[in-house]
Amino acid sequence: MKRKKLGVFIGDVTADYSNRICRTISKKGEELGYDVYFFTTFHSYEDNLLYLEGVYKILDLPDYGELDGLIIATDTIYLPEKVHQFKERFDRIACPVVSIRQAISGAYNILLDDRRSQEGMIKHFIEKHGFRDICYMTGRMQNEDARDRFACFKRVMEEYHLPVTEDSYFYGDYWMDKGEAAVEHFLSCRGGAIPEAIVCANDYMALSVMNALTKRGIRVPEDVCVSGFDDSTESRYSMPTLTTVGSNIEMYAIRAVETVEKLYKGEQPEKLQYIPATEIYRGSCGCHEDHVALNWTSVMGEFAQMRRIMHQAAFMNVDLESITDAQMLYTTANKYSFGPDMKRVWICICDDTEELSQEEKNTGGIRREFTNYMELRSVKSAEDGLRLMKFRFPRKELIPESERGSDEPQSFYFAVLHFRNRVLGYVALSFKNYSTYNDMLQSWTMVFSVGMEHYSMNKHLNAMEDIKRLYKQDPLTGIQNRRGFEEEARRIFTDAAEKKYRIAVISIDMDNLKKINDTFGHSAGDDALCRIANAMRAVSGPEVVCARCGGDEFSVVMPITHQGEGNDYVMKLREALVEVNKKGNPAYTAEISCGVYEVKDASRTSLLRAWQMSDDYMYEDKRLRKSFRKD
Repeated sequence: MKRKKLGVFIGDVTADYSNRICRTISKKGEELGYDVYFFTTFHSYEDNLLYLEGVYKILDLPDYGELDGLIIATDTIYLPEKVHQFKERFDRIACPVVSIRQAISGAYNILLDDRRSQEGMIKHFIEKHGFRDICYMTGRMQNEDARDRFACFKRVMEEYHLPVTEDSYFYGDYWMDKGEAAVEHFLSCRGGAIPEAIVCANDYMALSVMNALTKRGIRVPEDVCVSGFDDSTESRYSMPTLTTVGSNIEMYAIRAVETVEKLYKGEQPEKLQYIPATEIYRGSCGCHEDHVALNWTSVMGEFAQMRRIMHQAAFMNVDLESITDAQMLYTTANKYSFGPDMKRVWICICDDTEELSQEEKNTGGIRREFTNYMELRSVKSAEDGLRLMKFRFPRKELIPESERGSDEPQSFYFAVLHFRNRVLGYVALSFKNYSTYNDMLQSWTMVFSVGMEHYSMNKHLNAMEDIKRLYKQDPLTGIQNRRGFEEEARRIFTDAAEKKYRIAVISIDMDNLKKINDTFGHSAGDDALCRIANAMRAVSGPEVVCARCGGDEFSVVMPITHQGEGNDYVMKLREALVEVNKKGNPAYTAEISCGVYEVKDASRTSLLRAWQMSDDYMYEDKRLRKSFRKD
C-alpha cells in the first residue's frame, strides 16, 4: 500500500512555537496515516552567510513529487530571500502547499488576521490606561505579518488622533538581540523621558526590551508598560509576566494537516482560514497580579540538560578532531545522543563518485548540492544499537525502506550536514512520544560536519604524503630512489659545510645481476636487489641516507666523525649481506662492489665530485673482485 507522505519546512525547531507546531503536526499526521517529514533549519551566529547557504540546502533535499502535501512555517525561516526561492518552486510542485501564519499566493493559508490582531491591545493601553505616548517595535519588515501588525498600530493610533513619528517606532527582527537598541532609541528621542508603553510585534523582542529597561533601573509596569505577541512559554515565566496577544498555536498545525487531508480526499477547503487572537493581560501592563509558579524540579532539569549538551558538544569536538578512520568517525559521532526519546538516527552522506555539476566545477569544485544517490553510513536505534554500513540508495527515498524500523506511520526530522556551503549529506532522526530534538542537534551537526571535513582533509594529506613518499622512494626495495638521494645528500652536504663535519659518500653496485636474471628469472634478480637494500637498512642509523639510484646501483651518504668510518660501514654491510643471503634462496647470492670517498671539508667539494670519486673507487673494487672470482 502506498504511504501517504507529508513534508514540513520549519526553522528553529527547539523554540517553543516551532516545537509545539511539530508535535501537533506529528500527532495529527500520524493519526491520519501520514509519514511526516520535517525539513529543519537553524539560525546562524551573526551573519555567517556561507553557513546559512549550507543550512538552507534543506530546501533541495526532498523530491516534491514524492509528497502528498507540504506545510511551511514561513515565519520561522530566517532568510526572507530563501522563502522567495521557495515560493518560486510552487509552479514545479505537484502536491498542495499549506502555509502557516503567513499568506503565500497560490497556497492554502492558515492565518491570524494580523491586520487586526494587535488592535485590542493598543486600544487597551489607550482606553484602559489612558496612555498617549505609545511606542512600537516592529518585526522583520520583509514579512507580511510584520507589515500588517505595524499598519494596525498606525491605524489605531490615527483613529485616536495620536501621532506616529520616527521617534515612536523601531525596526526589530523578531529575535532577542535588538531590545537594547530599541530602548536606547525611544529614550534618546525623548531626551531621556520614558514612554508610557512599548508594544512589540512578538514576545522575544518584548522580553529583550524588558531586560534592557531593567538594566537602566526603569520598572515594568510602574514606569512603562510592555506587551508582546505569541504567548510563548517564556512570556508566562518572565518577571513580571508578559502581557501579550496569543492564539491557539496547536490549532494552526491541526488545520494545516486537516487541509492537506481534505485535498488528498479530493475536497476543496478554503484558501484562507483564520485562527482568532486573544489578548492576555499579565503583569507587564499592571492589569494582573503576578503569581509565577515555577516547577523548580523542571527548571533544574532543563539547566542540567543544557550543561549536558555543552559538555557533549565540547567533548565530541575533541573526539573527532584528528580521526583518520571512517569507521571511527561514525562510531564516535554516534556516541553522542539527542535525548532519551530518540528512537533512531540515520547518517546519510553524498555519493562522492557522482560528478560535480558544471556550476560547481566553475565555482571552485565544491559540492553545493545533494547527490542523486546517497550512502547510508550508519543506523543507530534504541533497540539494536549502532550498525555501520555503506548502503547506496536514491535520495528521493530519504530513508531506505529496509531501514525505517517500522511500517507504522512515523515522523522523521532532517537536517543538513554541511561545512560552510559545502554539502556533505544529512542526518535523519525519529523520536518517541511525539518529541522533537533538543538543542544538541545544531551543535552535533556542526561538530560532526567539521569532523567530516577534517577527516577528508586528513585523507587527502595522507594521500599527498604517500605521493611525496613514492616520488622519492624506490618501489621495489622501499629505500630512496635517486631523486630522494640527491635531495637528502645535498641537505647533508650543506649542513656539513656549515658545521664542519666529515661525510662519506659510498657507491655500491650489485655483482652479476644479469647472470641471476638469465639463470633464475627476474623475480630472483629482484629478490637479490631487495637483499642488498635489507642489509643496508640493517646497518644504517637514522642519519644515514640509503638509495637505489639505478638498476643495480646503490648509494650511501653519511656523516662521519673520523677517517675510515666509511670503510667500516662497508665491512658491516658485507657482513649483514652474508646473513641476509643465508635466509634466502641458496641457489644464488647477492654480492656487491663498493667504493668509498670521504669528504673532509664539504665547502670545498661538491656532491657530484664526491659521487664520481666513489664511483671510480667502486669500479676499481669491482675489477679487483672479478679477478679473484673464478667465474
